[in-house]
Amino acid sequence: MFIPSTCLRALGCLVAGLAAVVCGAANAQQTGVFPYRWNDAPPVDAITPADIREALLWTGHLDATFKGALNSAVLRAAQDWQKSKGYKPTDKLTDEESKELVLQALKERESVGWSQLRDPAVGFAVGVPAKFVTFGTPRAEGGTLVYQGTGTVSQGIGVNLGYPRCTSMDGLYLKLSAGAVFRARKDNWFVVLHRHGDQSTYYKMTCHATGSIWTEMTVSQETLDKHPGLFAAMATSLVLLRNPDPTVRPRPRVEELPTAPTGFSDEEASRQQPKAKSTKAVSIDESGKTAALKIETRDGPDLRAEEIFEKAAGAVYVVKADRRMGSAVAISENELLTNCHVVGSAAEVKIGRAKAELTAKVVSRNADADRCVLKTATKLATWVTVRPYEDIKVGERAVTIGTPQGLELTAAEGIVSSKRVYNQSRVIQTSAPISQGSSGGGLFDARGHLLGITTFYFSGGQNLNFAVAAEEFAQDREDQAAR
Repeated sequence: MFIPSTCLRALGCLVAGLAAVVCGAANAQQTGVFPYRWNDAPPVDAITPADIREALLWTGHLDATFKGALNSAVLRAAQDWQKSKGYKPTDKLTDEESKELVLQALKERESVGWSQLRDPAVGFAVGVPAKFVTFGTPRAEGGTLVYQGTGTVSQGIGVNLGYPRCTSMDGLYLKLSAGAVFRARKDNWFVVLHRHGDQSTYYKMTCHATGSIWTEMTVSQETLDKHPGLFAAMATSLVLLRNPDPTVRPRPRVEELPTAPTGFSDEEASRQQPKAKSTKAVSIDESGKTAALKIETRDGPDLRAEEIFEKAAGAVYVVKADRRMGSAVAISENELLTNCHVVGSAAEVKIGRAKAELTAKVVSRNADADRCVLKTATKLATWVTVRPYEDIKVGERAVTIGTPQGLELTAAEGIVSSKRVYNQSRVIQTSAPISQGSSGGGLFDARGHLLGITTFYFSGGQNLNFAVAAEEFAQDREDQAAR
């Protein structure tokens, strides 16, 4: 079905326009079609509800300024697309219709040269139509670092230090939304659309702990008629890699989107390819659990951030599975915990630190719960103990260590924001930053105990990051008896 189910109703998702479009959970290792560039047609089984939404935006059937419930708007948009193709409107798209819609949207996205302007030094990334805009050298304007692009499309990004922060954004929102034809406000961001003559300008601002970042795009009506997805694509693509810092030396670069992983293959291609050996070995059980981890309650005073890193980082490894990359955390001399969406269908992966690599086998896999256990033949030098879920306190310090954006052994600090149940698993919500590539990394407490495995974040919010509780990987006595 094309009606999206990725929004958590408990977190409130029925809001106006683009606010609803960007409300959804995203794996730290991105899934679906639109995070990637495709040389061949994507398979139907790779298409997610979020892909359907984005495809309807790119084709102009879903207006980013709609109001009301997201599901209803997507349903109307999908039926409009069906009518435009001569299909009978239904309450769901067939597999072939989904594939045709996504292909049409990908071609439209390719026509504008959709790419990413990334500045990992400052700490953000945003989508840009590279065929229509060229960026110059960033410049400082007071407390703001400005990136300005000109061409058929005018696009700007500004990184503010200090004002406005989340506590002082209301005044700026009221000022910028005066005379707007559309506006939407959420806790940590807002969007505004202005029309002036033949030009339209779309503006989005997101706040964070130390300031804010904005992106805006000005397009002629003629260009917008030809490419109706530009505004929504820009607004939903803004990603904070951490709290942006405009005081460091900027190092921006415009990059193509990553090529789709080779693990994707459609049914027709599979029939034409020789059958690969099964990646599921007989020894792989389906629990996603292990008896090897050691549970230990917290005892003693808080360590400093550098002490936590020194104690725990030795247990965190980079995981490479074909073109997938993530992390894993050692919990014994031979076993590590990670997410199944990091290893994919592989039965064997590479784990590494610096330039040293080891082979690890997948010995337990529960793809639905996103829990996978790896085992090495070589003894691991360092591993960590696991904090019991009931012992974890909301508000306590937490540190993530992983491989965001391929940056090995990156640490970030925050707090435990909440404890929740998601997809029938206990999860820990944290303000410690994670991003694409963080999957499988560790969330540690202030004593270096493992709290959870960092798994997903909400792309429409700030610091809404989640880790599967490490204790979820523990076999209980019944599990062990069954084995």
